[in-house]
Amino acid sequence: MTANKRQVSMQAMAFASQLAPAIIGIASFMLLVRVTEPELLGQYLMYTSAVVLFEMIKSGGLQAALVMRLSGRTPKQQLQTIGSAYWLGGVMSVSVSLILAGVYFSRIFAAQPGIQVFCGWYACLGIITLPLHIAEARAVASQNLTFLLFLRTAQSANSLLIAGYAYLKSGGSLQEFATIHLLFTTGLMIIVIFLAKENPLNIKHRVIGEVKELYKLIRYTVATLATTNLLKSADTFLIGSLLGTRAVATYAVPLKLTELFEIPLRSLSTTAFPQLAQAHNKGSMFTFKKLYVQYLSWAYLLYIPALIIAFIMAPLLVTAVGGEKYLASAGVFRVFILYGLMLPADRLSGIGLDALQKPQKNFIKVLCMATINVTGDVLAIQLTGKLEWVAFASVLNVATGIIVGNWLLTKTGVFSTVKVYSECIDYSKSFVRESVKRFGIKTV
Repeated sequence: MTANKRQVSMQAMAFASQLAPAIIGIASFMLLVRVTEPELLGQYLMYTSAVVLFEMIKSGGLQAALVMRLSGRTPKQQLQTIGSAYWLGGVMSVSVSLILAGVYFSRIFAAQPGIQVFCGWYACLGIITLPLHIAEARAVASQNLTFLLFLRTAQSANSLLIAGYAYLKSGGSLQEFATIHLLFTTGLMIIVIFLAKENPLNIKHRVIGEVKELYKLIRYTVATLATTNLLKSADTFLIGSLLGTRAVATYAVPLKLTELFEIPLRSLSTTAFPQLAQAHNKGSMFTFKKLYVQYLSWAYLLYIPALIIAFIMAPLLVTAVGGEKYLASAGVFRVFILYGLMLPADRLSGIGLDALQKPQKNFIKVLCMATINVTGDVLAIQLTGKLEWVAFASVLNVATGIIVGNWLLTKTGVFSTVKVYSECIDYSKSFVRESVKRFGIKTV
């Protein structure tokens, strides 16, 4: 089994669509952490964590369901799906915004500025981002990776603009950061609609039957994605609540570096998910298994050498991102490297379950992970108060994801995960041999 040129080209574009935003995000964070006080940085990180969590709840499930429904369908069917997605997403967006507006004006979270500001500003932001999420889902389903690269890079420029503003103002305020975020996103939405990449008026093509089909997928996918994001944000919320926002800032430096772990995996997922979904929709389980083996093998061929280098260079990497005052968090980053080593097997099992249109099984997997993660976080904070042990809770949750995810995949009867891992080893050996021959490297 060898990768053809088209797959390599698509994967390169998918990788670029993840790499460019990640580079911008890291650069923005490096600037922001140097020009803001830890207290303000911690508040801003709680705000952004809440935004990401609610974006997952509101639109993440809708995006995944759209990719499942759009892949391999006729233009008319796709238009009906998109119109139905606007109707369903609009109902969800307006409902969430009304609830958050009520919470904001009641000032329940007045003592926690990050959450208070989020409730007010996201009441508007949550509606504005809907066309952007649908545009991204359409790009993934159609494999329009050029537009996907533009959209994701443009969205990440938001954080760079905020960091630049903080630099010029020698700090700034959380309300100012959130306002920049809102205005920039509004401008991007207008540009995407102007470029005819998306049209909210497609809502007129909604079909009740398609709305019901999307809802069936979304009800589990939303819960899965929200719980998945809770795995990432639970650390931030619990540390902020129990150890303070300064501890959030310290933890954020190695956590930001772990986003680099996800770049290759997200790029693989961008192409893997629609291809696996299409194989399932066509009833070709042989193709499904073949693609699963390929993507899992490619992930580990990239991850293993990169993580070894990251472990060795941990102090240098932490200092480069956060400066000397965050050097002590290198130990936390090294714990996250173990998390990164397990990440591909966990993530691919979830993608496989979703592509098989078994979101309810993926939800069971993620719910088990969240239970382990939150329990581990609370015990780590209460018993030790050390951030290294909080990070280790993430290792336990991803290990849980691998065990439960592979068990559920095996239960579907599509393939045996034991055989899949054996085939991954064989494929990796073959891939390396072919690559060595291609580049004319002589081996003993």
